[in-house]
Amino acid sequence: METYKATLKHDTGKVTLTVVSLSGKQRAIQQITAVEGCPECAIVDIVKIDNDTKQQNMKAKTIDEAKSMAKEKSLETQYRDEAIYIIYCNRTEYFYVDTDSLIRLWERLIGYYENGKYTDAETNS
Repeated sequence: METYKATLKHDTGKVTLTVVSLSGKQRAIQQITAVEGCPECAIVDIVKIDNDTKQQNMKAKTIDEAKSMAKEKSLETQYRDEAIYIIYCNRTEYFYVDTDSLIRLWERLIGYYENGKYTDAETNS
């Protein structure tokens, strides 16, 4: 199982998708074109995400460290207009910074950065 991050360009702008494929990059591309109903040329970028490396690079022991990491990532061109979430895990006692907002039972959303602007989860709910 491999995870890919794909950027699609369409008439109204760009969208970023995360795709899980059991059969490699070409199958991920086929999945995107089938689900989105778009031609292959609409996929302007597709990269494989190494989850183990990603998780290690995006974890912090303190909230301040996590906020700093999230703000930095949110200002990168590849994350433009994409939310970078800060999630606290009670089980590991670490803060995780990620574009995936999926919250498990033992995790809590702290907030997120988008284009360098912070939004607190508690004041936004």
